Amino acid sequence: MGQRPGTSASTRPAHSWPAVAGRSLGLDAVNLGYAGSARGELATAEQLAALPADLITLAFGTNCWSGVPASAPLLYETTRAFLALIRGRQPDTPILLVSPLLRPDAEHTPNALGATLAELRGAMESAVQDRMDREPGDKRLALLPGRDVLGPEHLADGLHPNDEGHRVMAAAVASTLRATGLVSTPPET
Repeated sequence: MGQRPGTSASTRPAHSWPAVAGRSLGLDAVNLGYAGSARGELATAEQLAALPADLITLAFGTNCWSGVPASAPLLYETTRAFLALIRGRQPDTPILLVSPLLRPDAEHTPNALGATLAELRGAMESAVQDRMDREPGDKRLALLPGRDVLGPEHLADGLHPNDEGHRVMAAAVASTLRATGLVSTPPET
């Protein structure tokens, strides 16, 4: 299970959402995230595409609001290209894209290129939906809209999930993967 989340405020690696979701799904999670720099870099897509995986989850975009900002059209195209590069080498691997989680200070505040996080999230979600809708459609791709996965109480610093936030996110990821049929493991008891 390849994972690519952003920075974490979990107290232990075993508490991070990739690890918790992996255990819940009976998968061996490999977290390829890197702190504060996950912006959908195409070099990362190429590397990820070259690795063996039973499932790939992608979670990036929050860092596209600040640091090296993106516009909504740029993030739409970046998301399309990222998915195309992975699909080129892994045509049948299930992929779940989690769009940016809640970031209260960025939701309605324009970045240096004029995009709010809500607009960036919408661009990513549109790119995924467009790929899923396109004929013949990508039946092994699913989207988890990130905006409502966590509340402010799940953020350690207004940005990064705390341990409870990681648990909630892991549950949402596992539930979405099961509901979409991308994994067929029984629910936890």
